[in-house]
Amino acid sequence: MKNNIEKILVGKKKLWIQPDIPFGLLEIDFLDCLSKNLLLNKKAKSFTDVISFAFWCRRKNILNIKKNIYSNEVRVGLGSLFHITPSNVPLNFAYSFVFGFLMGNSNLVKIPSQNFLQTKIVCDEIKKIMKINKFKIFEKKNFFFKYDSKDINFTKKISSQVDGRIIWGGDSTVNELKILKTKPRTKDIFFADRFSLSVIESKKIMKCNQKDLTAIAQKFYNDGYFMDQNACSSPRIIIWYGKNNDNKLAKQKFWPQIYKIVKKKYSLEKTNAVEKYTTLCEFAGKSKESINYNNFKNLVYRIELKKININYINLKNKFGYFYELNCNKLEHIKNLITEKLQTISYFGLKKDEIKNFVLKYKFRGVDRIVPIGCSHEISFIWDGYNIDKQLTRVIEIR
Repeated sequence: MKNNIEKILVGKKKLWIQPDIPFGLLEIDFLDCLSKNLLLNKKAKSFTDVISFAFWCRRKNILNIKKNIYSNEVRVGLGSLFHITPSNVPLNFAYSFVFGFLMGNSNLVKIPSQNFLQTKIVCDEIKKIMKINKFKIFEKKNFFFKYDSKDINFTKKISSQVDGRIIWGGDSTVNELKILKTKPRTKDIFFADRFSLSVIESKKIMKCNQKDLTAIAQKFYNDGYFMDQNACSSPRIIIWYGKNNDNKLAKQKFWPQIYKIVKKKYSLEKTNAVEKYTTLCEFAGKSKESINYNNFKNLVYRIELKKININYINLKNKFGYFYELNCNKLEHIKNLITEKLQTISYFGLKKDEIKNFVLKYKFRGVDRIVPIGCSHEISFIWDGYNIDKQLTRVIEIR
Protein backbone atom coordinates (compact mmCIF):
# COMPACT_ATOMS: atom_id res chain seq x y z
CA MET A 1 0.00 0.00 0.00
CA LYS A 2 2.73 2.45 0.93
CA ASN A 3 4.39 2.26 -2.49
CA ASN A 4 1.30 3.75 -4.09
CA ILE A 5 0.79 6.58 -1.57
CA GLU A 6 2.27 9.93 -2.54
CA LYS A 7 1.74 11.60 0.82
CA ILE A 8 0.26 10.79 4.24
CA LEU A 9 -1.37 13.76 5.92
CA VAL A 10 -3.10 12.19 8.91
CA GLY A 11 -3.20 8.80 10.62
CA LYS A 12 -1.55 5.43 10.21
CA LYS A 13 -1.66 3.05 7.24
CA LYS A 14 -2.84 0.07 9.28
CA LEU A 15 -6.47 1.03 9.94
CA TRP A 16 -8.21 -0.20 13.07
CA ILE A 17 -11.79 -1.04 12.18
CA GLN A 18 -14.25 -1.02 15.06
CA PRO A 19 -17.79 0.15 14.26
CA ASP A 20 -19.24 2.51 16.82
CA ILE A 21 -22.60 4.12 17.55
CA PRO A 22 -23.48 7.34 15.69
CA PHE A 23 -22.88 10.70 17.37
CA GLY A 24 -20.49 9.35 20.01
CA LEU A 25 -19.65 11.85 22.74
CA LEU A 26 -15.92 11.53 22.08
CA GLU A 27 -16.45 12.16 18.35
CA ILE A 28 -18.48 15.28 19.11
CA ASP A 29 -15.77 16.48 21.50
CA PHE A 30 -13.17 15.92 18.79
CA LEU A 31 -15.06 17.94 16.19
CA ASP A 32 -15.73 20.74 18.66
CA CYS A 33 -12.02 20.89 19.43
CA LEU A 34 -11.28 20.98 15.68
CA SER A 35 -13.79 23.81 15.29
CA LYS A 36 -12.18 25.89 18.03
CA ASN A 37 -8.66 25.32 16.72
CA LEU A 38 -9.60 26.32 13.18
CA LEU A 39 -11.34 29.48 14.39
CA LEU A 40 -8.17 30.45 16.26
CA ASN A 41 -5.86 29.55 13.36
CA LYS A 42 -4.46 32.76 11.82
CA LYS A 43 -4.00 31.18 8.39
CA ALA A 44 -7.54 29.79 8.41
CA LYS A 45 -9.04 33.27 8.83
CA SER A 46 -8.07 34.06 5.23
CA PHE A 47 -10.38 31.33 3.88
CA THR A 48 -14.14 31.60 4.22
CA ASP A 49 -14.58 27.91 3.36
CA VAL A 50 -12.38 26.87 6.29
CA ILE A 51 -14.25 29.17 8.69
CA SER A 52 -17.61 27.89 7.40
CA PHE A 53 -16.47 24.31 7.99
CA ALA A 54 -15.29 25.25 11.49
CA PHE A 55 -18.72 26.68 12.35
CA TRP A 56 -20.43 23.65 10.83
CA CYS A 57 -18.60 21.12 13.01
CA ARG A 58 -18.89 23.00 16.31
CA ARG A 59 -20.68 21.19 19.13
CA LYS A 60 -23.90 23.20 18.99
CA ASN A 61 -24.44 22.52 15.29
CA ILE A 62 -23.60 18.81 15.57
CA LEU A 63 -26.07 18.44 18.44
CA ASN A 64 -28.72 20.19 16.33
CA ILE A 65 -28.04 17.74 13.50
CA LYS A 66 -28.32 14.86 15.94
CA LYS A 67 -31.62 16.20 17.24
CA ASN A 68 -33.04 16.48 13.72
CA ILE A 69 -32.10 12.99 12.56
CA TYR A 70 -32.04 11.02 15.80
CA SER A 71 -33.76 7.67 15.70
CA ASN A 72 -34.64 5.17 18.42
CA GLU A 73 -33.32 2.38 16.21
CA VAL A 74 -30.15 0.64 17.34
CA ARG A 75 -27.57 1.69 14.76
CA VAL A 76 -23.82 1.22 14.37
CA GLY A 77 -21.37 2.27 11.68
CA LEU A 78 -20.74 0.06 8.67
CA GLY A 79 -17.08 -0.40 9.59
CA SER A 80 -14.57 1.10 7.14
CA LEU A 81 -15.30 3.77 4.52
CA PHE A 82 -13.29 4.81 1.49
CA HIS A 83 -13.80 8.48 0.57
CA ILE A 84 -12.84 9.57 -2.96
CA THR A 85 -13.29 13.33 -3.11
CA PRO A 86 -13.05 15.85 -5.97
CA SER A 87 -9.72 17.39 -6.86
CA ASN A 88 -11.11 20.90 -7.43
CA VAL A 89 -12.89 21.57 -4.10
CA PRO A 90 -10.51 22.15 -1.16
CA LEU A 91 -12.73 21.03 1.74
CA ASN A 92 -15.15 18.50 0.29
CA PHE A 93 -12.96 15.81 1.85
CA ALA A 94 -13.49 17.31 5.31
CA TYR A 95 -17.29 17.19 5.13
CA SER A 96 -17.18 13.66 3.72
CA PHE A 97 -14.90 12.61 6.59
CA VAL A 98 -17.27 14.08 9.19
CA PHE A 99 -20.19 12.17 7.66
CA GLY A 100 -18.37 8.88 8.11
CA PHE A 101 -16.72 9.80 11.41
CA LEU A 102 -19.93 10.88 13.17
CA MET A 103 -21.72 7.74 12.01
CA GLY A 104 -19.20 5.54 13.83
CA ASN A 105 -16.93 4.46 10.97
CA SER A 106 -13.21 4.19 10.32
CA ASN A 107 -12.24 6.34 7.36
CA LEU A 108 -9.78 6.14 4.47
CA VAL A 109 -9.87 9.63 2.95
CA LYS A 110 -8.30 10.43 -0.41
CA ILE A 111 -7.63 14.16 -0.32
CA PRO A 112 -7.54 16.51 -3.35
CA SER A 113 -4.61 16.12 -5.70
CA GLN A 114 -4.23 19.91 -5.90
CA ASN A 115 -2.15 21.50 -3.15
CA PHE A 116 -4.81 23.69 -1.54
CA LEU A 117 -3.65 25.57 1.55
CA GLN A 118 -7.13 25.07 3.06
CA THR A 119 -6.66 21.30 2.84
CA LYS A 120 -3.32 21.49 4.63
CA ILE A 121 -4.68 23.78 7.36
CA VAL A 122 -7.54 21.40 8.21
CA CYS A 123 -5.39 18.25 8.02
CA ASP A 124 -2.69 19.81 10.22
CA GLU A 125 -5.27 20.68 12.89
CA ILE A 126 -6.83 17.19 12.72
CA LYS A 127 -3.38 15.63 13.09
CA LYS A 128 -2.56 17.91 16.03
CA ILE A 129 -5.79 17.07 17.88
CA MET A 130 -5.27 13.34 17.36
CA LYS A 131 -2.09 13.61 19.45
CA ILE A 132 -4.16 14.58 22.51
CA ASN A 133 -4.44 11.54 24.79
CA LYS A 134 -8.21 11.17 24.79
CA PHE A 135 -8.35 11.44 20.98
CA LYS A 136 -5.41 9.13 20.13
CA ILE A 137 -7.80 6.33 19.27
CA PHE A 138 -8.94 8.32 16.22
CA GLU A 139 -5.42 8.30 14.78
CA LYS A 140 -5.78 4.53 14.45
CA LYS A 141 -9.22 4.74 12.85
CA ASN A 142 -8.74 7.50 10.28
CA PHE A 143 -6.23 7.86 7.47
CA PHE A 144 -5.88 10.86 5.12
CA PHE A 145 -3.61 10.37 2.13
CA LYS A 146 -2.78 11.32 -1.46
CA TYR A 147 -2.25 9.00 -4.39
CA ASP A 148 -2.49 9.17 -8.17
CA SER A 149 -6.15 8.97 -9.23
CA LYS A 150 -5.07 7.18 -12.40
CA ASP A 151 -3.78 4.26 -10.33
CA ILE A 152 -6.95 2.23 -10.79
CA ASN A 153 -5.35 -0.93 -9.41
CA PHE A 154 -4.72 0.78 -6.08
CA THR A 155 -8.30 2.08 -6.04
CA LYS A 156 -9.46 -1.44 -6.86
CA LYS A 157 -7.45 -2.88 -3.97
CA ILE A 158 -8.92 -0.50 -1.41
CA SER A 159 -12.44 -0.88 -2.81
CA SER A 160 -12.28 -4.64 -2.35
CA GLN A 161 -11.56 -4.31 1.38
CA VAL A 162 -13.91 -1.61 2.70
CA ASP A 163 -17.49 -1.74 3.97
CA GLY A 164 -18.62 1.43 2.22
CA ARG A 165 -17.50 3.95 -0.38
CA ILE A 166 -18.38 7.64 -0.74
CA ILE A 167 -17.43 8.75 -4.22
CA TRP A 168 -17.62 12.38 -5.29
CA GLY A 169 -16.79 13.03 -8.92
CA GLY A 170 -17.88 13.37 -12.49
CA ASP A 171 -20.01 10.84 -14.30
CA SER A 172 -16.97 9.20 -15.88
CA THR A 173 -15.31 8.74 -12.48
CA VAL A 174 -18.48 7.26 -11.01
CA ASN A 175 -18.97 4.86 -13.92
CA GLU A 176 -15.35 3.76 -13.75
CA LEU A 177 -15.51 3.02 -10.02
CA LYS A 178 -18.94 1.41 -10.07
CA ILE A 179 -17.62 -1.65 -11.87
CA LEU A 180 -14.82 -2.35 -9.39
CA LYS A 181 -15.33 -5.48 -7.32
CA THR A 182 -16.36 -4.88 -3.72
CA LYS A 183 -17.46 -7.07 -0.83
CA PRO A 184 -21.04 -8.38 -1.22
CA ARG A 185 -22.43 -6.07 1.49
CA THR A 186 -20.38 -2.96 0.68
CA LYS A 187 -22.57 0.14 0.45
CA ASP A 188 -21.83 2.81 -2.13
CA ILE A 189 -22.90 6.43 -2.25
CA PHE A 190 -22.18 8.12 -5.58
CA PHE A 191 -22.27 11.89 -5.97
CA ALA A 192 -22.07 12.36 -9.74
CA ASP A 193 -22.24 15.42 -12.02
CA ARG A 194 -25.11 17.73 -11.15
CA PHE A 195 -26.03 21.33 -11.84
CA SER A 196 -28.07 23.94 -9.99
CA LEU A 197 -30.08 27.04 -10.79
CA SER A 198 -31.62 30.06 -9.09
CA VAL A 199 -35.13 31.45 -9.55
CA ILE A 200 -35.55 35.15 -8.80
CA GLU A 201 -38.92 36.89 -8.84
CA SER A 202 -38.33 40.22 -10.56
CA LYS A 203 -41.05 42.20 -8.77
CA LYS A 204 -39.54 41.31 -5.40
CA ILE A 205 -36.18 42.69 -6.51
CA MET A 206 -37.86 45.88 -7.68
CA LYS A 207 -39.46 46.33 -4.26
CA CYS A 208 -36.16 45.93 -2.37
CA ASN A 209 -34.76 48.98 -0.60
CA GLN A 210 -30.99 49.41 -0.60
CA LYS A 211 -30.51 47.47 2.63
CA ASP A 212 -32.55 44.50 1.40
CA LEU A 213 -30.89 44.60 -2.02
CA THR A 214 -27.44 44.51 -0.44
CA ALA A 215 -28.49 41.58 1.73
CA ILE A 216 -29.81 39.44 -1.14
CA ALA A 217 -26.81 40.34 -3.30
CA GLN A 218 -24.47 39.19 -0.52
CA LYS A 219 -26.36 35.90 -0.26
CA PHE A 220 -26.18 35.40 -4.02
CA TYR A 221 -22.46 36.15 -3.90
CA ASN A 222 -22.02 33.41 -1.27
CA ASP A 223 -23.82 30.92 -3.51
CA GLY A 224 -22.20 31.95 -6.78
CA TYR A 225 -18.61 32.78 -5.86
CA PHE A 226 -17.87 30.87 -2.65
CA MET A 227 -16.47 27.80 -4.46
CA ASP A 228 -15.84 29.37 -7.87
CA GLN A 229 -18.99 27.55 -9.05
CA ASN A 230 -17.10 24.25 -8.76
CA ALA A 231 -19.68 22.82 -6.38
CA CYS A 232 -22.74 21.08 -7.82
CA SER A 233 -24.92 23.32 -5.66
CA SER A 234 -23.50 26.52 -7.19
CA PRO A 235 -26.05 28.25 -9.45
CA ARG A 236 -25.11 28.21 -13.13
CA ILE A 237 -28.40 29.40 -14.63
CA ILE A 238 -30.46 32.30 -13.29
CA ILE A 239 -34.19 32.21 -14.03
CA TRP A 240 -35.81 35.65 -13.98
CA TYR A 241 -39.44 35.05 -13.11
CA GLY A 242 -41.84 37.76 -14.24
CA LYS A 243 -42.94 39.88 -17.17
CA ASN A 244 -40.22 40.83 -19.66
CA ASN A 245 -40.10 44.50 -18.65
CA ASP A 246 -39.98 43.61 -14.92
CA ASN A 247 -37.16 41.18 -15.63
CA LYS A 248 -35.23 43.84 -17.51
CA LEU A 249 -35.57 46.40 -14.72
CA ALA A 250 -34.75 43.86 -12.01
CA LYS A 251 -31.51 42.90 -13.77
CA GLN A 252 -30.51 46.55 -14.07
CA LYS A 253 -30.94 46.90 -10.32
CA PHE A 254 -29.53 43.54 -9.22
CA TRP A 255 -26.31 43.01 -11.19
CA PRO A 256 -24.58 46.32 -10.39
CA GLN A 257 -25.01 45.48 -6.71
CA ILE A 258 -23.49 42.03 -7.30
CA TYR A 259 -20.56 43.69 -9.07
CA LYS A 260 -19.92 46.00 -6.10
CA ILE A 261 -19.63 43.03 -3.74
CA VAL A 262 -17.57 40.92 -6.13
CA LYS A 263 -15.15 43.79 -6.79
CA LYS A 264 -14.59 44.16 -3.07
CA LYS A 265 -14.36 40.51 -2.05
CA TYR A 266 -13.42 38.29 -4.98
CA SER A 267 -9.98 37.65 -6.44
CA LEU A 268 -10.01 36.31 -10.01
CA GLU A 269 -6.77 34.48 -10.78
CA LYS A 270 -5.30 35.11 -14.23
CA THR A 271 -5.53 31.45 -15.25
CA ASN A 272 -9.17 31.37 -14.18
CA ALA A 273 -9.88 34.52 -16.16
CA VAL A 274 -8.46 32.86 -19.27
CA GLU A 275 -10.53 29.72 -18.70
CA LYS A 276 -13.64 31.84 -18.16
CA TYR A 277 -13.12 33.73 -21.41
CA THR A 278 -12.34 30.51 -23.28
CA THR A 279 -15.64 29.03 -22.08
CA LEU A 280 -17.47 32.07 -23.40
CA CYS A 281 -15.75 31.84 -26.79
CA GLU A 282 -16.53 28.14 -27.09
CA PHE A 283 -20.18 28.75 -26.24
CA ALA A 284 -20.41 31.60 -28.74
CA GLY A 285 -18.80 29.42 -31.39
CA LYS A 286 -21.29 26.62 -30.89
CA SER A 287 -24.33 28.86 -30.58
CA LYS A 288 -26.52 29.04 -33.68
CA GLU A 289 -27.83 32.46 -32.64
CA SER A 290 -26.20 35.73 -31.61
CA ILE A 291 -25.71 35.97 -27.87
CA ASN A 292 -26.43 38.87 -25.53
CA TYR A 293 -23.33 39.16 -23.36
CA ASN A 294 -22.58 41.51 -20.44
CA ASN A 295 -19.20 41.78 -18.75
CA PHE A 296 -18.58 43.66 -15.50
CA LYS A 297 -14.82 44.18 -15.86
CA ASN A 298 -14.28 40.42 -16.17
CA LEU A 299 -15.64 39.74 -12.66
CA VAL A 300 -19.24 39.01 -13.67
CA TYR A 301 -20.19 37.36 -16.95
CA ARG A 302 -23.87 37.39 -17.93
CA ILE A 303 -25.05 35.54 -21.00
CA GLU A 304 -28.74 35.81 -21.84
CA LEU A 305 -30.23 32.65 -23.28
CA LYS A 306 -33.14 33.24 -25.63
CA LYS A 307 -34.96 29.95 -25.15
CA ILE A 308 -35.02 27.05 -22.73
CA ASN A 309 -33.07 24.07 -24.00
CA ILE A 310 -32.39 20.82 -22.19
CA ASN A 311 -28.77 20.96 -23.41
CA TYR A 312 -28.16 23.82 -20.98
CA ILE A 313 -27.75 21.31 -18.18
CA ASN A 314 -24.38 20.38 -19.68
CA LEU A 315 -23.05 23.93 -19.57
CA LYS A 316 -19.78 24.33 -17.69
CA ASN A 317 -19.36 27.81 -16.30
CA LYS A 318 -17.20 28.93 -13.41
CA PHE A 319 -15.59 31.93 -11.70
CA GLY A 320 -18.64 34.20 -11.80
CA TYR A 321 -20.14 33.18 -15.15
CA PHE A 322 -23.95 33.06 -15.28
CA TYR A 323 -26.49 32.18 -17.93
CA GLU A 324 -29.84 33.96 -17.68
CA LEU A 325 -33.32 32.97 -18.82
CA ASN A 326 -36.58 34.93 -18.72
CA CYS A 327 -39.84 33.18 -17.92
CA ASN A 328 -43.29 34.39 -16.87
CA LYS A 329 -44.52 30.94 -15.80
CA LEU A 330 -42.66 28.34 -13.79
CA GLU A 331 -43.96 25.69 -16.17
CA HIS A 332 -41.63 27.09 -18.82
CA ILE A 333 -38.55 25.73 -17.00
CA LYS A 334 -39.88 22.22 -16.42
CA ASN A 335 -37.56 20.78 -19.10
CA LEU A 336 -34.57 21.91 -17.06
CA ILE A 337 -35.65 19.85 -14.06
CA THR A 338 -34.03 16.57 -15.02
CA GLU A 339 -32.27 14.00 -12.87
CA LYS A 340 -29.15 16.15 -13.32
CA LEU A 341 -30.64 19.06 -11.35
CA GLN A 342 -29.54 19.15 -7.74
CA THR A 343 -30.52 22.48 -6.15
CA ILE A 344 -33.05 25.20 -6.88
CA SER A 345 -32.30 28.32 -4.86
CA TYR A 346 -34.96 31.02 -4.89
CA PHE A 347 -35.80 34.58 -3.92
CA GLY A 348 -39.23 36.21 -3.84
CA LEU A 349 -41.25 33.06 -4.38
CA LYS A 350 -43.00 31.26 -1.56
CA LYS A 351 -41.59 27.88 -0.65
CA ASP A 352 -44.98 26.23 -1.13
CA GLU A 353 -45.24 27.73 -4.63
CA ILE A 354 -42.09 25.93 -5.76
CA LYS A 355 -42.95 22.81 -3.79
CA ASN A 356 -46.38 22.54 -5.45
CA PHE A 357 -44.78 23.13 -8.85
CA VAL A 358 -42.34 20.28 -8.30
CA LEU A 359 -45.00 17.91 -6.95
CA LYS A 360 -47.42 18.75 -9.76
CA TYR A 361 -45.02 17.51 -12.42
CA LYS A 362 -43.40 14.78 -10.29
CA PHE A 363 -39.96 15.52 -11.65
CA ARG A 364 -37.24 12.90 -11.64
CA GLY A 365 -34.79 15.62 -10.73
CA VAL A 366 -34.14 18.26 -8.04
CA ASP A 367 -33.08 17.17 -4.56
CA ARG A 368 -32.97 20.52 -2.77
CA ILE A 369 -35.08 23.68 -2.77
CA VAL A 370 -33.52 26.38 -0.59
CA PRO A 371 -33.52 30.18 -0.27
CA ILE A 372 -30.70 32.00 -2.06
CA GLY A 373 -27.76 32.09 0.32
CA CYS A 374 -28.23 28.50 1.49
CA SER A 375 -26.94 26.61 -1.55
CA HIS A 376 -23.75 25.41 0.15
CA GLU A 377 -25.24 24.58 3.54
CA ILE A 378 -24.37 20.91 3.56
CA SER A 379 -26.45 18.52 5.64
CA PHE A 380 -26.93 14.82 6.25
CA ILE A 381 -29.55 14.87 3.51
CA TRP A 382 -27.61 15.46 0.30
CA ASP A 383 -28.33 14.62 -3.33
CA GLY A 384 -31.44 12.79 -2.17
CA TYR A 385 -29.55 10.50 0.23
CA ASN A 386 -30.21 10.16 3.95
CA ILE A 387 -26.49 9.88 4.60
CA ASP A 388 -26.88 8.92 8.25
CA LYS A 389 -28.94 5.91 7.19
CA GLN A 390 -26.61 4.97 4.35
CA LEU A 391 -23.48 4.93 6.52
CA THR A 392 -24.93 2.86 9.36
CA ARG A 393 -26.74 -0.42 9.74
CA VAL A 394 -29.71 -1.26 11.96
CA ILE A 395 -29.53 -4.01 14.54
CA GLU A 396 -33.03 -5.35 15.10
CA ILE A 397 -33.77 -6.21 18.73
CA ARG A 398 -37.11 -7.76 19.68
